[in-house]
Amino acid sequence: MKTTVLRNLSLGYLLLPNIIFSISWFRMPISLCLVVGLAFMYVVSYQREKTLRTDLATRHMVEIAFISLAIIAFSGIGGFCFQAFDFWAHNSKYYTLYNQSWPVMFKENGRYACHYFGFFLVPALISKGLGEPSGIALYLWASAGLFIGISWIFIFTQRSYLSLVFFLSLGGVGHVAKVLFLRAIGLNYHVPPFFTEIWPVLYQTQWAPNQLIPIIIVSCILFHDYAYAKKPEKSFLAVISIFIWGIFPSIVFVIIFGMLIVLRYYKEPEYFLKPRPMLDLFLPGLLFIPTFFFFLQGKSSVVSGFIWQFNPLNEIAFHYFFGVVIDLAVLYGIVLILKLHKSQYANVIHGLFLLLIAISLFRMGKWNDWFLRGSTPVLTLLSLFVLHRFAEWVKEHPGWYKMRIAYPIVIFLVVGLVVPISHIKRALTENVVTHSLFPDKVKFTPYPYNQYEDFYQLGKAVYSQQEANQFLGQKGSFYERYLAR
Repeated sequence: MKTTVLRNLSLGYLLLPNIIFSISWFRMPISLCLVVGLAFMYVVSYQREKTLRTDLATRHMVEIAFISLAIIAFSGIGGFCFQAFDFWAHNSKYYTLYNQSWPVMFKENGRYACHYFGFFLVPALISKGLGEPSGIALYLWASAGLFIGISWIFIFTQRSYLSLVFFLSLGGVGHVAKVLFLRAIGLNYHVPPFFTEIWPVLYQTQWAPNQLIPIIIVSCILFHDYAYAKKPEKSFLAVISIFIWGIFPSIVFVIIFGMLIVLRYYKEPEYFLKPRPMLDLFLPGLLFIPTFFFFLQGKSSVVSGFIWQFNPLNEIAFHYFFGVVIDLAVLYGIVLILKLHKSQYANVIHGLFLLLIAISLFRMGKWNDWFLRGSTPVLTLLSLFVLHRFAEWVKEHPGWYKMRIAYPIVIFLVVGLVVPISHIKRALTENVVTHSLFPDKVKFTPYPYNQYEDFYQLGKAVYSQQEANQFLGQKGSFYERYLAR
Protein backbone atom coordinates (compact mmCIF):
# COMPACT_ATOMS: atom_id res chain seq x y z
CA MET A 1 0.00 0.00 0.00
CA LYS A 2 1.36 3.40 -0.99
CA THR A 3 1.53 6.29 1.45
CA THR A 4 -0.73 8.34 -0.82
CA VAL A 5 -3.45 5.69 -0.44
CA LEU A 6 -2.89 5.57 3.32
CA ARG A 7 -3.28 9.32 3.73
CA ASN A 8 -6.47 9.34 1.65
CA LEU A 9 -7.83 6.42 3.70
CA SER A 10 -6.98 8.30 6.91
CA LEU A 11 -8.92 11.39 5.87
CA GLY A 12 -11.82 9.27 4.64
CA TYR A 13 -12.00 7.41 7.96
CA LEU A 14 -12.08 10.69 9.91
CA LEU A 15 -14.56 12.43 7.60
CA LEU A 16 -17.16 9.67 7.18
CA PRO A 17 -18.62 10.16 10.70
CA ASN A 18 -18.54 13.93 10.09
CA ILE A 19 -20.70 13.49 6.98
CA ILE A 20 -23.17 11.27 8.89
CA PHE A 21 -23.22 13.80 11.73
CA SER A 22 -23.78 16.71 9.32
CA ILE A 23 -26.72 14.97 7.66
CA SER A 24 -28.37 13.79 10.88
CA TRP A 25 -27.79 16.62 13.38
CA PHE A 26 -28.48 19.77 11.32
CA ARG A 27 -31.31 21.22 9.26
CA MET A 28 -31.37 20.36 5.59
CA PRO A 29 -29.86 23.56 4.07
CA ILE A 30 -27.01 23.46 6.59
CA SER A 31 -26.53 19.71 6.13
CA LEU A 32 -26.31 20.11 2.37
CA CYS A 33 -23.69 22.86 2.63
CA LEU A 34 -21.63 20.87 5.14
CA VAL A 35 -21.68 17.64 3.13
CA VAL A 36 -20.80 19.41 -0.13
CA GLY A 37 -18.05 21.37 1.65
CA LEU A 38 -16.53 18.28 3.29
CA ALA A 39 -16.66 16.32 0.03
CA PHE A 40 -15.04 19.23 -1.82
CA MET A 41 -12.24 19.54 0.75
CA TYR A 42 -11.61 15.80 0.59
CA VAL A 43 -11.26 15.96 -3.18
CA VAL A 44 -8.99 19.00 -2.91
CA SER A 45 -6.91 17.28 -0.22
CA TYR A 46 -6.74 13.98 -2.11
CA GLN A 47 -3.06 13.14 -2.35
CA ARG A 48 -1.53 11.92 -5.59
CA GLU A 49 2.16 12.74 -5.20
CA LYS A 50 4.29 10.56 -2.93
CA THR A 51 6.29 12.20 -0.17
CA LEU A 52 7.71 8.98 1.34
CA ARG A 53 9.50 6.19 -0.46
CA THR A 54 8.37 3.52 1.99
CA ASP A 55 5.38 1.42 1.00
CA LEU A 56 3.69 -1.46 2.81
CA ALA A 57 3.95 -4.90 1.24
CA THR A 58 0.96 -7.25 1.38
CA ARG A 59 2.73 -9.31 4.04
CA HIS A 60 3.13 -6.26 6.28
CA MET A 61 -0.51 -5.29 5.80
CA VAL A 62 -1.67 -8.77 6.86
CA GLU A 63 0.57 -8.66 9.93
CA ILE A 64 -0.64 -5.18 10.91
CA ALA A 65 -4.26 -6.26 10.40
CA PHE A 66 -3.72 -9.20 12.76
CA ILE A 67 -2.07 -6.95 15.36
CA SER A 68 -4.94 -4.43 15.12
CA LEU A 69 -7.63 -7.11 15.46
CA ALA A 70 -5.85 -8.55 18.50
CA ILE A 71 -5.35 -5.21 20.28
CA ILE A 72 -8.98 -4.17 19.71
CA ALA A 73 -10.21 -7.54 21.00
CA PHE A 74 -8.03 -7.17 24.11
CA SER A 75 -9.35 -3.63 24.61
CA GLY A 76 -12.85 -4.97 25.26
CA ILE A 77 -14.59 -3.57 22.18
CA GLY A 78 -17.23 -5.99 20.93
CA GLY A 79 -17.47 -7.77 24.28
CA PHE A 80 -14.99 -10.54 23.46
CA CYS A 81 -12.59 -9.90 26.36
CA PHE A 82 -12.50 -8.25 29.77
CA GLN A 83 -13.90 -4.71 29.73
CA ALA A 84 -12.77 -1.83 31.93
CA PHE A 85 -15.41 0.07 33.90
CA ASP A 86 -15.67 2.82 31.27
CA PHE A 87 -17.35 0.34 28.92
CA TRP A 88 -20.55 0.93 30.88
CA ALA A 89 -20.63 4.34 29.20
CA HIS A 90 -19.19 3.25 25.82
CA ASN A 91 -21.77 0.51 25.35
CA SER A 92 -24.64 2.70 26.50
CA LYS A 93 -23.74 5.51 24.10
CA TYR A 94 -23.61 2.99 21.27
CA TYR A 95 -27.02 1.61 22.20
CA THR A 96 -28.51 5.10 22.51
CA LEU A 97 -27.41 5.95 18.97
CA TYR A 98 -28.84 2.67 17.70
CA ASN A 99 -32.11 2.91 19.62
CA GLN A 100 -33.03 6.57 19.10
CA SER A 101 -33.53 8.92 16.19
CA TRP A 102 -30.84 11.49 15.43
CA PRO A 103 -30.11 14.05 16.80
CA VAL A 104 -30.45 12.27 20.14
CA MET A 105 -32.88 13.85 22.58
CA PHE A 106 -33.21 12.49 26.13
CA LYS A 107 -36.83 11.55 26.77
CA GLU A 108 -36.67 12.25 30.50
CA ASN A 109 -36.06 16.00 30.15
CA GLY A 110 -36.46 16.79 26.42
CA ARG A 111 -32.86 18.03 26.18
CA TYR A 112 -30.54 17.35 23.28
CA ALA A 113 -27.58 15.09 23.98
CA CYS A 114 -24.36 17.08 23.68
CA HIS A 115 -21.53 14.63 23.19
CA TYR A 116 -18.78 13.56 20.79
CA PHE A 117 -20.37 10.61 18.97
CA GLY A 118 -17.86 10.24 16.11
CA PHE A 119 -16.45 6.79 16.92
CA PHE A 120 -19.89 5.18 17.19
CA LEU A 121 -21.74 6.75 14.24
CA VAL A 122 -20.70 4.39 11.42
CA PRO A 123 -21.28 1.12 13.37
CA ALA A 124 -24.51 2.59 14.87
CA LEU A 125 -25.79 3.28 11.35
CA ILE A 126 -24.91 -0.31 10.38
CA SER A 127 -26.71 -1.54 13.50
CA LYS A 128 -29.85 0.39 12.56
CA GLY A 129 -29.79 -1.42 9.21
CA LEU A 130 -29.30 -4.79 10.92
CA GLY A 131 -32.04 -4.18 13.47
CA GLU A 132 -29.82 -4.83 16.51
CA PRO A 133 -26.71 -3.28 18.11
CA SER A 134 -23.80 -5.05 16.43
CA GLY A 135 -20.68 -5.64 18.46
CA ILE A 136 -18.99 -7.01 15.33
CA ALA A 137 -19.60 -3.75 13.43
CA LEU A 138 -18.07 -1.76 16.30
CA TYR A 139 -15.14 -4.17 16.53
CA LEU A 140 -14.35 -4.08 12.80
CA TRP A 141 -14.70 -0.28 12.61
CA ALA A 142 -12.26 0.16 15.51
CA SER A 143 -9.86 -2.39 14.02
CA ALA A 144 -9.88 -0.56 10.68
CA GLY A 145 -8.97 2.71 12.41
CA LEU A 146 -6.16 1.13 14.41
CA PHE A 147 -4.89 -0.58 11.25
CA ILE A 148 -4.58 2.83 9.58
CA GLY A 149 -2.74 4.28 12.59
CA ILE A 150 -0.31 1.38 13.00
CA SER A 151 0.38 1.39 9.25
CA TRP A 152 1.52 5.01 9.52
CA ILE A 153 3.78 4.22 12.48
CA PHE A 154 5.24 1.22 10.65
CA ILE A 155 6.12 3.46 7.71
CA PHE A 156 7.57 6.28 9.83
CA THR A 157 9.81 3.81 11.70
CA GLN A 158 11.08 2.08 8.53
CA ARG A 159 9.03 -1.09 9.15
CA SER A 160 10.44 -1.70 12.64
CA TYR A 161 8.38 -3.89 14.97
CA LEU A 162 10.62 -2.90 17.87
CA SER A 163 9.73 0.76 17.29
CA LEU A 164 6.04 -0.21 17.16
CA VAL A 165 6.35 -1.91 20.56
CA PHE A 166 8.16 1.19 21.82
CA PHE A 167 5.29 3.38 20.58
CA LEU A 168 2.70 1.23 22.36
CA SER A 169 4.64 1.19 25.64
CA LEU A 170 6.07 4.72 25.88
CA GLY A 171 4.90 6.22 29.19
CA GLY A 172 3.70 4.77 32.47
CA VAL A 173 7.17 4.46 34.03
CA GLY A 174 6.17 6.79 36.86
CA HIS A 175 3.08 4.74 37.69
CA VAL A 176 5.13 1.54 38.04
CA ALA A 177 7.72 3.39 40.14
CA LYS A 178 4.93 4.72 42.38
CA VAL A 179 3.44 1.26 42.97
CA LEU A 180 6.87 -0.19 43.77
CA PHE A 181 7.69 2.70 46.10
CA LEU A 182 4.41 2.32 48.00
CA ARG A 183 4.96 -1.39 48.42
CA ALA A 184 8.53 -0.79 49.59
CA ILE A 185 7.27 1.39 52.44
CA GLY A 186 4.47 -1.04 53.28
CA LEU A 187 1.49 0.72 51.66
CA ASN A 188 -0.94 -0.46 48.98
CA TYR A 189 -1.70 1.53 45.85
CA HIS A 190 -4.98 3.41 46.00
CA VAL A 191 -6.88 5.50 43.47
CA PRO A 192 -5.78 9.18 43.62
CA PRO A 193 -8.24 12.10 44.08
CA PHE A 194 -7.94 12.58 40.30
CA PHE A 195 -5.52 11.29 37.69
CA THR A 196 -2.31 13.05 36.76
CA GLU A 197 -0.55 10.20 35.02
CA ILE A 198 0.94 9.73 31.57
CA TRP A 199 -0.44 6.44 30.28
CA PRO A 200 1.10 4.39 27.45
CA VAL A 201 -0.92 3.93 24.26
CA LEU A 202 -1.49 0.20 24.77
CA TYR A 203 -2.98 0.88 28.20
CA GLN A 204 -5.27 3.63 26.89
CA THR A 205 -6.95 1.15 24.54
CA GLN A 206 -8.54 -0.28 27.69
CA TRP A 207 -10.23 3.00 28.61
CA ALA A 208 -10.84 5.34 25.69
CA PRO A 209 -10.30 3.60 22.34
CA ASN A 210 -13.05 5.83 20.89
CA GLN A 211 -10.70 8.82 21.28
CA LEU A 212 -7.32 7.12 21.04
CA ILE A 213 -7.83 5.77 17.51
CA PRO A 214 -8.56 9.14 15.85
CA ILE A 215 -5.80 10.76 17.94
CA ILE A 216 -3.23 8.36 16.45
CA ILE A 217 -4.50 8.97 12.91
CA VAL A 218 -4.53 12.79 13.20
CA SER A 219 -1.09 12.77 14.86
CA CYS A 220 0.29 10.74 11.96
CA ILE A 221 -1.23 13.11 9.38
CA LEU A 222 0.23 16.10 11.24
CA PHE A 223 3.64 14.43 11.43
CA HIS A 224 3.55 13.50 7.75
CA ASP A 225 2.51 16.95 6.59
CA TYR A 226 5.03 18.74 8.82
CA ALA A 227 8.09 16.48 8.62
CA TYR A 228 7.76 15.16 5.07
CA ALA A 229 5.43 17.35 2.98
CA LYS A 230 6.62 20.50 4.82
CA LYS A 231 3.08 21.91 4.56
CA PRO A 232 1.34 21.55 7.95
CA GLU A 233 -1.62 23.69 6.79
CA LYS A 234 -2.84 20.67 4.81
CA SER A 235 -3.58 18.94 8.14
CA PHE A 236 -6.24 21.45 9.20
CA LEU A 237 -9.09 19.41 7.68
CA ALA A 238 -8.03 16.41 9.78
CA VAL A 239 -7.69 18.58 12.91
CA ILE A 240 -11.20 20.00 12.45
CA SER A 241 -12.70 16.59 11.68
CA ILE A 242 -11.63 15.11 15.03
CA PHE A 243 -13.90 17.39 17.11
CA ILE A 244 -16.87 15.01 16.92
CA TRP A 245 -14.54 12.17 18.01
CA GLY A 246 -13.31 13.82 21.22
CA ILE A 247 -13.50 17.40 22.44
CA PHE A 248 -10.42 17.63 24.72
CA PRO A 249 -7.97 16.08 22.22
CA SER A 250 -9.40 18.39 19.54
CA ILE A 251 -8.67 21.52 21.55
CA VAL A 252 -5.09 20.35 22.10
CA PHE A 253 -4.68 19.50 18.41
CA VAL A 254 -5.71 23.04 17.46
CA ILE A 255 -2.99 24.39 19.78
CA ILE A 256 -0.42 21.97 18.32
CA PHE A 257 -1.48 22.87 14.78
CA GLY A 258 -1.07 26.57 15.52
CA MET A 259 2.39 25.91 16.96
CA LEU A 260 3.48 23.94 13.88
CA ILE A 261 2.19 26.68 11.56
CA VAL A 262 4.12 29.35 13.46
CA LEU A 263 7.34 27.31 13.55
CA ARG A 264 7.09 26.52 9.85
CA TYR A 265 6.06 29.93 8.48
CA TYR A 266 7.13 32.60 10.97
CA LYS A 267 9.72 33.84 8.44
CA GLU A 268 7.27 33.94 5.52
CA PRO A 269 3.78 34.95 6.78
CA GLU A 270 2.91 36.25 3.31
CA TYR A 271 2.63 32.59 2.24
CA PHE A 272 -0.92 32.54 3.61
CA LEU A 273 -2.02 35.22 1.18
CA LYS A 274 -1.83 32.61 -1.59
CA PRO A 275 -5.13 30.97 -2.67
CA ARG A 276 -4.34 27.35 -1.75
CA PRO A 277 -3.13 27.92 1.84
CA MET A 278 -6.13 30.22 2.42
CA LEU A 279 -8.43 27.47 1.14
CA ASP A 280 -6.79 24.83 3.36
CA LEU A 281 -7.43 26.98 6.44
CA PHE A 282 -10.55 29.02 5.66
CA LEU A 283 -13.02 26.44 4.35
CA PRO A 284 -12.47 23.75 7.06
CA GLY A 285 -12.79 26.49 9.69
CA LEU A 286 -16.03 27.67 8.11
CA LEU A 287 -17.39 24.11 7.95
CA PHE A 288 -16.68 23.67 11.65
CA ILE A 289 -18.91 26.57 12.80
CA PRO A 290 -22.19 24.56 13.09
CA THR A 291 -20.39 21.84 15.07
CA PHE A 292 -18.92 24.55 17.29
CA PHE A 293 -22.44 25.74 18.16
CA PHE A 294 -23.51 22.14 18.79
CA PHE A 295 -20.80 21.74 21.44
CA LEU A 296 -21.40 25.27 22.75
CA GLN A 297 -24.87 24.20 23.92
CA GLY A 298 -23.30 21.96 26.56
CA LYS A 299 -23.36 23.62 29.96
CA SER A 300 -22.35 21.41 32.84
CA SER A 301 -20.96 21.87 36.32
CA VAL A 302 -17.66 20.16 35.56
CA VAL A 303 -15.02 20.25 38.28
CA SER A 304 -12.23 22.51 37.03
CA GLY A 305 -9.27 24.52 38.30
CA PHE A 306 -5.50 24.44 38.69
CA ILE A 307 -4.34 21.29 40.45
CA TRP A 308 -2.98 23.20 43.46
CA GLN A 309 -6.48 24.54 44.17
CA PHE A 310 -7.67 21.09 45.30
CA ASN A 311 -7.13 19.04 48.42
CA PRO A 312 -5.38 17.08 49.79
CA LEU A 313 -2.52 19.00 48.18
CA ASN A 314 0.25 16.77 49.56
CA GLU A 315 -1.35 13.66 48.08
CA ILE A 316 -1.96 15.39 44.74
CA ALA A 317 1.68 16.54 44.63
CA PHE A 318 2.82 12.97 45.39
CA HIS A 319 0.81 11.51 42.50
CA TYR A 320 1.85 14.34 40.19
CA PHE A 321 5.53 13.75 40.85
CA PHE A 322 5.34 10.05 39.99
CA GLY A 323 2.71 10.33 37.24
CA VAL A 324 4.03 13.37 35.35
CA VAL A 325 7.47 14.54 36.49
CA ILE A 326 9.15 11.13 36.30
CA ASP A 327 7.69 10.32 32.88
CA LEU A 328 8.65 13.74 31.52
CA ALA A 329 12.20 13.18 32.77
CA VAL A 330 12.28 9.75 31.14
CA LEU A 331 10.97 11.11 27.83
CA TYR A 332 13.46 13.96 27.80
CA GLY A 333 16.24 11.54 28.70
CA ILE A 334 15.39 9.57 25.54
CA VAL A 335 15.42 12.84 23.56
CA LEU A 336 18.94 13.54 24.87
CA ILE A 337 20.19 10.01 24.12
CA LEU A 338 18.94 10.27 20.54
CA LYS A 339 20.23 13.88 20.30
CA LEU A 340 16.85 15.13 19.17
CA HIS A 341 17.42 18.33 21.17
CA LYS A 342 19.98 19.25 18.50
CA SER A 343 17.92 18.15 15.50
CA GLN A 344 15.92 20.24 13.04
CA TYR A 345 12.82 19.42 15.11
CA ALA A 346 14.24 20.68 18.42
CA ASN A 347 11.84 23.65 18.61
CA VAL A 348 8.82 21.43 17.98
CA ILE A 349 9.92 18.88 20.59
CA HIS A 350 10.55 21.53 23.24
CA GLY A 351 7.21 23.14 22.40
CA LEU A 352 5.44 19.80 22.88
CA PHE A 353 7.13 19.32 26.26
CA LEU A 354 6.04 22.78 27.40
CA LEU A 355 2.49 22.12 26.21
CA LEU A 356 2.38 18.80 28.07
CA ILE A 357 3.48 20.53 31.27
CA ALA A 358 0.87 23.28 30.80
CA ILE A 359 -1.91 20.72 30.28
CA SER A 360 -0.85 18.78 33.37
CA LEU A 361 -1.28 21.80 35.66
CA PHE A 362 -5.01 22.19 35.06
CA ARG A 363 -7.79 19.82 36.12
CA MET A 364 -11.11 19.47 34.30
CA GLY A 365 -13.62 16.74 35.05
CA LYS A 366 -14.06 14.51 38.09
CA TRP A 367 -11.19 12.23 37.08
CA ASN A 368 -9.33 14.92 35.11
CA ASP A 369 -10.31 13.87 31.59
CA TRP A 370 -8.67 17.07 30.36
CA PHE A 371 -5.22 15.68 31.13
CA LEU A 372 -5.93 11.98 30.48
CA ARG A 373 -7.30 12.70 26.99
CA GLY A 374 -5.67 16.07 26.28
CA SER A 375 -2.16 14.80 26.95
CA THR A 376 -2.55 11.93 24.47
CA PRO A 377 -2.19 14.02 21.26
CA VAL A 378 0.97 15.64 22.64
CA LEU A 379 2.46 12.33 23.77
CA THR A 380 1.54 10.60 20.49
CA LEU A 381 3.09 13.28 18.28
CA LEU A 382 6.14 13.45 20.52
CA SER A 383 6.46 9.67 20.24
CA LEU A 384 6.46 9.91 16.44
CA PHE A 385 9.41 12.31 16.48
CA VAL A 386 11.24 10.09 18.97
CA LEU A 387 10.57 6.81 17.13
CA HIS A 388 11.38 8.28 13.74
CA ARG A 389 14.80 9.19 15.09
CA PHE A 390 15.08 5.91 17.06
CA ALA A 391 14.65 3.87 13.85
CA GLU A 392 17.47 5.87 12.22
CA TRP A 393 19.64 5.58 15.35
CA VAL A 394 19.26 1.79 15.41
CA LYS A 395 20.44 1.58 11.78
CA GLU A 396 23.37 3.87 12.55
CA HIS A 397 24.37 1.63 15.48
CA PRO A 398 23.85 -2.04 14.48
CA GLY A 399 24.95 -3.27 17.90
CA TRP A 400 23.01 -0.59 19.74
CA TYR A 401 21.58 -2.99 22.33
CA LYS A 402 25.14 -3.69 23.55
CA MET A 403 25.87 0.00 24.14
CA ARG A 404 25.62 1.29 27.70
CA ILE A 405 23.79 4.39 26.54
CA ALA A 406 21.02 2.15 25.18
CA TYR A 407 20.34 0.48 28.54
CA PRO A 408 17.96 3.23 29.73
CA ILE A 409 15.91 2.93 26.51
CA VAL A 410 15.54 -0.83 26.97
CA ILE A 411 14.61 -0.39 30.64
CA PHE A 412 12.00 2.28 29.84
CA LEU A 413 10.54 0.08 27.11
CA VAL A 414 10.22 -2.94 29.42
CA VAL A 415 8.83 -0.95 32.37
CA GLY A 416 6.31 0.80 30.11
CA LEU A 417 4.94 -2.60 29.11
CA VAL A 418 4.24 -3.76 32.67
CA VAL A 419 0.75 -2.26 33.08
CA PRO A 420 -0.49 -2.89 29.50
CA ILE A 421 0.69 -6.53 29.59
CA SER A 422 -1.08 -7.07 32.91
CA HIS A 423 -4.34 -6.00 31.24
CA ILE A 424 -3.65 -8.16 28.18
CA LYS A 425 -3.05 -11.09 30.54
CA ARG A 426 -6.44 -10.44 32.12
CA ALA A 427 -8.06 -10.21 28.68
CA LEU A 428 -6.53 -13.58 27.77
CA THR A 429 -7.92 -15.19 30.92
CA GLU A 430 -11.34 -13.49 31.02
CA ASN A 431 -13.05 -13.74 27.62
CA VAL A 432 -15.87 -15.49 25.80
CA VAL A 433 -13.69 -18.50 24.90
CA THR A 434 -12.33 -19.23 28.39
CA HIS A 435 -15.79 -18.65 29.87
CA SER A 436 -17.40 -21.15 27.49
CA LEU A 437 -14.65 -23.74 28.11
CA PHE A 438 -14.43 -23.26 31.89
CA PRO A 439 -17.74 -21.71 33.02
CA ASP A 440 -17.18 -22.72 36.65
CA LYS A 441 -13.73 -21.17 36.87
CA VAL A 442 -14.00 -18.12 34.59
CA LYS A 443 -16.78 -15.59 35.16
CA PHE A 444 -17.05 -13.22 32.24
CA THR A 445 -20.00 -11.02 31.34
CA PRO A 446 -19.45 -7.94 29.14
CA TYR A 447 -21.24 -4.76 30.14
CA PRO A 448 -24.70 -4.67 28.54
CA TYR A 449 -25.72 -2.31 25.76
CA ASN A 450 -29.37 -1.93 26.69
CA GLN A 451 -29.70 -2.04 30.47
CA TYR A 452 -30.60 1.66 30.43
CA GLU A 453 -32.77 3.54 27.95
CA ASP A 454 -30.02 6.03 27.16
CA PHE A 455 -26.64 7.08 28.47
CA TYR A 456 -28.13 9.93 30.53
CA GLN A 457 -30.05 7.33 32.55
CA LEU A 458 -26.90 5.25 32.84
CA GLY A 459 -24.90 8.29 33.96
CA LYS A 460 -27.30 8.91 36.84
CA ALA A 461 -27.43 5.27 37.92
CA VAL A 462 -23.81 4.19 37.51
CA TYR A 463 -21.81 7.41 37.89
CA SER A 464 -23.51 10.49 39.40
CA GLN A 465 -26.08 13.17 38.59
CA GLN A 466 -23.29 15.68 38.08
CA GLU A 467 -21.55 13.46 35.53
CA ALA A 468 -24.84 12.71 33.76
CA ASN A 469 -25.54 16.45 33.46
CA GLN A 470 -22.39 16.84 31.38
CA PHE A 471 -24.28 15.32 28.46
CA LEU A 472 -27.16 17.83 28.50
CA GLY A 473 -27.55 20.60 25.97
CA GLN A 474 -28.94 23.93 27.15
CA LYS A 475 -32.64 24.52 26.66
CA GLY A 476 -33.17 27.25 24.05
CA SER A 477 -29.56 27.17 22.85
CA PHE A 478 -28.57 28.61 19.46
CA TYR A 479 -28.17 25.06 18.17
CA GLU A 480 -31.66 24.06 19.30
CA ARG A 481 -33.35 27.16 17.90
CA TYR A 482 -31.62 27.53 14.55
CA LEU A 483 -29.48 24.50 13.67
CA ALA A 484 -31.06 21.30 15.02
CA ARG A 485 -32.69 18.97 12.55
